[in-house]
Amino acid sequence: MTVFQEAVGTKTDRGEIGFQPGRGRQFLVFPKSLKPFADRPVVGIKYDLITSPEVPKSERAKPPRPPKKPKPKPSRKAREEKVEPPPKHNVVAFKPAPGKEDEDDEDDEIAELKKQVRHAMAVLEEGKAVAAFNLLKRIVE
Repeated sequence: MTVFQEAVGTKTDRGEIGFQPGRGRQFLVFPKSLKPFADRPVVGIKYDLITSPEVPKSERAKPPRPPKKPKPKPSRKAREEKVEPPPKHNVVAFKPAPGKEDEDDEDDEIAELKKQVRHAMAVLEEGKAVAAFNLLKRIVE
């Protein structure tokens, strides 16, 4: 039986015996033939009397996957301008005080370590967590 359902308005649903393809229709299958009623209109459909057998879980369709969230595009950052050191002819070199030579080496090591950590942070901001982890791992070793 084909049930015609109007999407707009307050008309009640009506039915017709047989298969009538088209939009806004619902198809009902009965266990016994309805051919004796083929020439009569079907009105007053009681939807609460319609039942269907329980479908086993093995035959049910899988639930739809939620749509993937688009990854945010990293914003382009302005490149930092490199500051050139002043020419050497204007710089007067001073000899460090005794014991200060080790501090300069340590400052250079800390500066290099900070540079590497900042690079790992930039990679992490780009969404590359594994690459950032590997960089940090290499720094620690």
